[in-house]
Amino acid sequence: MSHLSPDEHNRLEQVAFGIREVFSERGHNIGTALDQDPSFREGERARSGLARSMMQTAVALAVGAVPELGLESGEGGVRLVRSLDRGHSRRYRVLSAKEHEGSFRILSSSDSILDVDDESMFIEESWVLAYTLDHDNQVEHLFVAQVLDRLDGNPGELVLGPEYMLMGSPPAGDGGFRPTDEDLPMDDVDEADDAGAADVG
Repeated sequence: MSHLSPDEHNRLEQVAFGIREVFSERGHNIGTALDQDPSFREGERARSGLARSMMQTAVALAVGAVPELGLESGEGGVRLVRSLDRGHSRRYRVLSAKEHEGSFRILSSSDSILDVDDESMFIEESWVLAYTLDHDNQVEHLFVAQVLDRLDGNPGELVLGPEYMLMGSPPAGDGGFRPTDEDLPMDDVDEADDAGAADVG
């Protein structure tokens, strides 16, 4: 199990700042959309789907402002933030989490997140970039953690290493994150994301 370098932590704090800025500006639109029809308020599926879509956009915008990080689509179109930190090649998979008895749970219907390239010249690691939203559809918790294992079940649950909580720090010498309204191509997420997204908020 590895630990984040100060530089990596700083990069992720910049991403967190961008994500929180997007939700601060747009999060209220989730509630507005849900109010369009009473059926949208039945269960959490509609809310979690809207939150997931907004988070995908927020991550894309935020990562785009941090040159050292990359963004790619994994199996099923899932968003992956890529980084190289002191010889460790990390994939941060964007997933929703749920608070449970003082800790965080992330459900997953597949152990594909544990797949790494054993022939890579770097130490390949799988991490999560996880979030929870409050009742006002604002980012409540945002953290990264290494994925150590997956517990079998229906759908199953990820076993995480220590969590690095991200409060969101603006880039040094910058006036702040400036999201745009430019449309970004978005891909569908896989079953693991669907399972995790159901727990948003």
